[in-house]
Amino acid sequence: MPATREVGVNGLGFRDGVEARVEPRDVQMIPTLSDRVVNVASVPQRSPLRYPGGKTWLVPEIRKWLAGLSFRPEVFVEPFAGGGVASLTAVMDCYADRAALCEKDPDVSNLWRCMINDAERLALRVESFVPTPENVGAVFSGAGVSGVEGAFRTLLRNRVNRGGIMAVGASVMRQGENGNGISSRWYAETLASRIRAIGECAGRLDFFQGDGVNLVELCRDNRSAAFFIDPPYTAAGKRAGRRLYTYNEIDHEDLFERMSRVAGAFMMTYDESPDIIEMARRRGFHLAKVPMKNTHHAVMYELLITSHELSPRSGLDVSG
Repeated sequence: MPATREVGVNGLGFRDGVEARVEPRDVQMIPTLSDRVVNVASVPQRSPLRYPGGKTWLVPEIRKWLAGLSFRPEVFVEPFAGGGVASLTAVMDCYADRAALCEKDPDVSNLWRCMINDAERLALRVESFVPTPENVGAVFSGAGVSGVEGAFRTLLRNRVNRGGIMAVGASVMRQGENGNGISSRWYAETLASRIRAIGECAGRLDFFQGDGVNLVELCRDNRSAAFFIDPPYTAAGKRAGRRLYTYNEIDHEDLFERMSRVAGAFMMTYDESPDIIEMARRRGFHLAKVPMKNTHHAVMYELLITSHELSPRSGLDVSG
């Protein structure tokens, strides 16, 4: 049985490094890895969650990054799991021996525990559900977060709410795709299949509930660890993370300082902003940009912040 441990908040009390700020004259061009936006339909869909800010579109770059490392990761660490796309890719595509995931949201944490430890029961519950407004309302009227029924309610809320948002105030979709309403996002057989696939990998997945920075500290000295850091985007006054996630408070400066001390490799993803660029460059991290499409289908660029430079040697097309 895989480990499902609680990560409590502790007084780690690390001293912030005192380093010079990057002045405007030091600003350098950030390389763009590709001008081509990834078609997510071409990427294996491993997670049953349609998470806001999910990273399915980034899977090809995650694969290239892992393949380009000078070591095979013993453990892939994802402190802000959400839908867990990166961890599932690392384990199912055999880029890492195992994955350690952490999530603070108790509802999402319960869902992950059930997918790992009780996948078949959850899959059967998904297959038996008829997605009508009345049935959805009956499920949402329940209380509590534990067990398979709580996990099912979380998954249902994620699938039928607008944009997959589960924070307070999110509403259930009405029109859906092609006017098919709720059923346009509820693919019972597909979702059940993904859940069972996760259950089959249970022996290689360790799940932790708690503050993700504590999982970083637990794995900090492991030279064979690869960290994927995708925190809520609340730095520099960004409001998206506060709107999309119930648990969105994070000290980004502290997180960057902790990542500067890890012995293994890491990749962090952020919205491009001067504050984030400054925090990364002040610590000597490497920066690159990748294109993506937002919910309005406009092309935008996201920052990749890494411990090791992304270069053609690792299979990446670096330009710009």
